[in-house]
This record gives sequence, structure tokens and C-alpha cells, in this order.
Amino acid sequence: MKKILSVAVLGGLLSACGGSDSDAQQQAYSGTLLGTVDSVQAEQATLMVNGRSLDVASAGVSYQDQPLLLTDVVSGMQVEIDSDDGRVSEIELEPFMSGEVTAVDGQSITVNGQTVLLEQVAVSAQVGDFVLLFAQPQADGSRTLTAVQAIDATAISEVEGRVSQLDMSAQTFSVNGTVVNFAGAALDDDPLQNGQWVEVTGMFADGIFRAAEVDAEEAAELDGKELEGVITFVNRDKTAIELNSRTVVTLTANTRYEDGTQSDLITGRVVEVELVNQAGQLTAVELDFELSSSQVTTDRFSIEGTAQYRDDTLSVNGVELLMSATVRLEDGLTKATLDGQWVELEGSLVDGQYLVREIESELQEAEISLQGPVSGNAIWGYVASDASLSGFEGQWVGLECYFDGSVVSQCRLDD
Repeated sequence: MKKILSVAVLGGLLSACGGSDSDAQQQAYSGTLLGTVDSVQAEQATLMVNGRSLDVASAGVSYQDQPLLLTDVVSGMQVEIDSDDGRVSEIELEPFMSGEVTAVDGQSITVNGQTVLLEQVAVSAQVGDFVLLFAQPQADGSRTLTAVQAIDATAISEVEGRVSQLDMSAQTFSVNGTVVNFAGAALDDDPLQNGQWVEVTGMFADGIFRAAEVDAEEAAELDGKELEGVITFVNRDKTAIELNSRTVVTLTANTRYEDGTQSDLITGRVVEVELVNQAGQLTAVELDFELSSSQVTTDRFSIEGTAQYRDDTLSVNGVELLMSATVRLEDGLTKATLDGQWVELEGSLVDGQYLVREIESELQEAEISLQGPVSGNAIWGYVASDASLSGFEGQWVGLECYFDGSVVSQCRLDD
């Protein structure tokens, strides 16, 4: 028998009413929404999602094509909703993980080999229950759990996250610490790579998640939809953002902003974005700022230098970097032409790795801009010939330095 395990406590990550005062939010919506359930009004058969009150009296509810009940939907769930004039026809639940509970206490729950902190979510699950876990990805690679729900056990379990430790010979990779064996699994046309965000369905047994299908998000899948999420990266020019650690959105001069401006784009802000696919890039038609935001931040970096890209491994000055599968390559750069080019790379520290989100061509000049950690009188492998880095030892800073082609000097804070 199904039982509700929790009603999520969002605790400021998302406001109860969606957080926006835009008049557009009050209009009956037609289209597809991807976001978090802010509240449930069972008596009125309505849900609040992305700040919109929606009629769900006739809505079907499902997960992995398994029919569920409207009473299974609780606050804090990530969902995809099809709506026509404010009346919802379909609600698809979008957990980041599903499977059998193998351990649980008052502090954490373990599913598919992953132990997840409960935060403020009260859970009454027992070992052996089949559960759906919902969470909001954060800029540093962590997640904030927002809801847990038990359903009748299905034949399919799921894990979602960024690929690491990819081993093509063994046909394995890791997602949030879970070892995935993809031998015999249905794969996308694009090859698997470290840094790629994937949804994996299959079964977890004997410490291994055996994949039946590995699916990576494609821009075309979000064309014409509205997406709510946390900004997990913003490039320096504020012409591109990343939402929920995986969806890259281009901002143009034609992007409309509600309840804020382009200058308000910072890591941790919660936004709603109307998307259109233009030449393979998701572009924001409109971006609406919510009042709430995440308190989780991370260190961003920028490097200038000669890129080395060999055997799918990217490095600068011997410092290995992880290239995001959705990296923006500017100025005509491609992976095939990247090796040996003088470039600027932007990214952030995620799960202890330097994750590159944007690469553009640069001219090598007498001054160099660097942002990152200073250690051992060096930054990003550039050793100082003077004492100008000594005052920044152990700090994460943005600097301007003179560069003679080998070493840096006269480093000072970049204004």
C-alpha cells in the first residue's frame, strides 16, 4: 500500500507561492512547465507550480509510465506538467532517484548506494520501501532534499547526476558515488563523457546499478517549455546561465526580464525561464526572478593559458580540468581545434573538481587575468618571480598579473 512519507520543507529555497509578483503569473497558462510543487490545495484540486495556480481535477499522474494518484503529489516534488488554459492534463513526477530503501535513520536515508541527508524532511520510511527522492541541485554539486514519497514498487529504479570515473573498457561510471554498469544499456547517440549530466534507469543489486537506459538532456527536449530552477553558474558577461547544474541557457538582447534585471543574475537565485531552441542552443525568451534564493554558493574560476586537450582530458599548465558536457565553445573553437590554443576558461568548483563551462579564444598579452586558488607562490601553475602572490597565499582571488611567457609578477587584485 502506498503511504506518504513526507511533505517537503523547502526552508527558503523556494517560497510557498512561487516568489514572483508578476501579473503574468496570474494568467491561465497553456504549455509545459518544469518546476517544483510549491503547494497543494487538495480540496480545490489545485497545485501551485512556478507561481501558477493550476486546476488538476482531471490530471493524470505518473512516474516512468506507471499511473499514480493525485494524492501522491506533495509539496517539494519536481514535476513536468502539461497545461491548457490553466487546466492540467498530465503530471509527470521527476525525482532525482528512486529505488528500495536499504538504510534509514533520523538523519539520512540510503537508496541505490547513495546516502542522502534528510535536512528538514521528516521521513517514516522503513528498509524495503520503494521511494522517490526529490531534491534541488546546488551550485557546489550538492543537493537539498525537498520531498520523499513511497509508491508501489516498480521494475525500474533511477539515479540522476553528473558522470565521473568513466571507464569505457569496464563499461562503468559513477553518479553521486553510485557505480553504474552500462553494458548492454540503451545509450544516446552522443558518446558518454565525464561531466555529462544523465538520467539512468535500471536496477540496483549487489552494490552495482545495472543500467537499462542512459539518457542525457538535449536542448530540443526543452524547446517551448518553462523551466524553474536555481542558477548554478553565470558566465562573466552574464550572457549565459546554467540552471539546476545541467541546463545551459543563452541570454540575448531580446531576453525580457521580470522582477529584476540582467545584473541580478547571480549564483543561487531561483528563476523561471521561458525557453526556445535556436540553432541547438536554448535561449531565454523571458526570465522571471523569484524572491527566494539558495544559500549555497561555490568558488568560480577563470584561467588564461594554452589548452591541452588530449584523449578527452583538458588541462592548463598541468592542472587537470573537467569539461562540462554542455561547455560553451566560443569564437569558432571546437574540441578538435582546442589543443594548443591560447584561451580563457570559465567555470566553478563542483564536487571538488574544476568544472569548465565556457572556453573562448584570447590573445596572449603581457598581462594575464586569473581567478582561483593561490598556493605555493603560484596560481593555476603560474609561479611568481617576485613576492606579489605571497599576500594571497591560501586564498581564492581574482588577480591581474604581468606575464613574460613563463612566469608571472606584479600580481594585484583585479578590480
